[in-house]
Amino acid sequence: TVDWDNQRVTCPNGRTSTSWREDRSQHGLAVVRAQFPVRDCRPCPVVHDCVPALKAKGRAITLRPQQAHQELQQARALQQTEEWKERYKIRAGVEGTVSQGVNRCGLRRSRYRGLPKTSLQHQLTGAAINLARIDAHLTDTPRASTRTSHFAALGPAEPMLSGAK
Repeated sequence: TVDWDNQRVTCPNGRTSTSWREDRSQHGLAVVRAQFPVRDCRPCPVVHDCVPALKAKGRAITLRPQQAHQELQQARALQQTEEWKERYKIRAGVEGTVSQGVNRCGLRRSRYRGLPKTSLQHQLTGAAINLARIDAHLTDTPRASTRTSHFAALGPAEPMLSGAK
């Protein structure tokens, strides 16, 4: 937890940070950096529930300024509600359509100049996407599978047949 008034951060094990400084990120944005001593972190039983890297100087945490941090926490809490998840389902469905328009039909750039021609291109592209989806439905064309990472593609080793070497 973050105590903004006393400029302290408390870890999951109840230890408090020893330093607090306002700084700039590598992108030039305002941040707050809090440091925990290594003597508290190294023997800690919940060290892996904390921030990821244990350095020789102890653990460090970088936060956004207070207002931005609190807004981010509120947004994350909102994302856990059922109402937000229901609204997001709509967006998730639209994302696939937009992706198909961009990747399959070249919608990232307009072929024409001017709003009337660009609008017509978008309408015709939408109709083409609909026709492609209707065709896929009528011909029982399976949807493309989700991309598999190189690591996941390795999969578990197949058991050897008895007697085979």
